[in-house]
Amino acid sequence: MAGAAAERKVIRVLLVEDEEIHRVLARALLRSAVGGVELDEAGTGAEAVRRVRDGGAGAYDLIITDGKMPVMDGHEIRAMGVTTPIVGLSSDTLPPDVDTFIKAGADDFTPKPLSKEKLVRILAKFNLA
Repeated sequence: MAGAAAERKVIRVLLVEDEEIHRVLARALLRSAVGGVELDEAGTGAEAVRRVRDGGAGAYDLIITDGKMPVMDGHEIRAMGVTTPIVGLSSDTLPPDVDTFIKAGADDFTPKPLSKEKLVRILAKFNLA
C-alpha cells in the first residue's frame, strides 16, 4: 500500500472559478483523487491569465476553468500559447455553450457540478491519474 501511495504523482492545477462553493468542491475532489496536488485558484479570468503569464506556459499540468467569469472569461488562456490541457467546466451545457469552450481551445468540457467520476475521467484522459 505504501508503494502505491509513493507512485502517485503530484500534479499542478489551476482552478479558474468565481463561485466559492465550486472551488470548495473542486479542491476537495482534487485532493482526494490524486496523490498530491499543488492547487492555484483564480477568481477571475484576468487573475487566471496573470497566474499563467507569471508562471509560464508550462506552469500547470491541468487548467480547469469556468467560462463566464468576472473581469474576463477563462477562454483567453489558450490564446497565450499555453499547451497545458484545459477543461471547461460550466452549468451552461447546450451545444453552442460547449462549442464556445472548444473553439476557444479547451481540450475537454464537463458540466457542473464536478464529481469524483468526472474528475477521474479527466485525469485519466490526460494521463494525470
